[in-house]
Amino acid sequence: MVIVKMSGGLGNQMFQYALYRKMQQAGKDVKLDLSAFQDKNAFRKFSLNIFPIDYQTADLAECRKLGECSYRPVDKLRKKMFGLKKSYYQEDLDKGYQPEILEMDSVYLDGYWQCERYFQDIREKILEDYTFPKKISTGSSRLQERIENTESVSIHIRRGDYLDAANYKIYGNICTVEYYQNAISRMCKLCESPEFYLFSNDPEWAKKIFGDTEGITIVEEDKERPDYEDMFLMSRCKHNIIANSSFSWWAAWLNQNENKRVIAPVKWFNNHFATDVICDDWIRIDGNHKGA
Repeated sequence: MVIVKMSGGLGNQMFQYALYRKMQQAGKDVKLDLSAFQDKNAFRKFSLNIFPIDYQTADLAECRKLGECSYRPVDKLRKKMFGLKKSYYQEDLDKGYQPEILEMDSVYLDGYWQCERYFQDIREKILEDYTFPKKISTGSSRLQERIENTESVSIHIRRGDYLDAANYKIYGNICTVEYYQNAISRMCKLCESPEFYLFSNDPEWAKKIFGDTEGITIVEEDKERPDYEDMFLMSRCKHNIIANSSFSWWAAWLNQNENKRVIAPVKWFNNHFATDVICDDWIRIDGNHKGA
């Protein structure tokens, strides 16, 4: 049996499920561990039920046999006293893509697995699995019509939790204002009459920086619009400028425009070297110069 730990927000959960799906397609006995969301202090909730997917979940006994169910005090104590189990495999973010995990059995996989190479060969199945709900909010429906009838380019700016001191050390100062300015300039050269739609969890900040820039629509907050609709709308744009965020990564990956251009930062983390998360055919832009 293989158990894939589920954790993080929507984008990270989508990576974890995609790995689960790949292993399932390979004929493995694989299950998801949802125990991280059972902790009463859990910051995140399981978010994949918006999609028409089926999955098997591991029970507590199965998780404790192979992995580290650290949400219970007794499990935390056992881990402290005896260390990690041999069947427990934690992703090495400095290695990037780790294909050896696809051959493992009797293992508990703990990581985010942010690389399309894990599931690129089953792209059509993942696209089918990640079908968004047909019913969307009124505001999103209007915006979708505009997006689909223009040479639309999504821009995603993530602030909020990325400004926390601990997160800033990992993710901060990568997608700078200069990064977005360079990306917009590059996209204007690549596309004819592009119209930009800026999505952010801090739209007021975005207005201060880009509010007077011609051709940019800053998508307003809407209490009726669930978060996943932002991902859906970005995926309907013709092209994408993403942040170092799994949320906009998936919006770009789910974009089925055959002629799409995707611009991403040259690196994803400040504290890890691997950049396998960025797809090979995406354009990489530095925050300080024009990039590759």
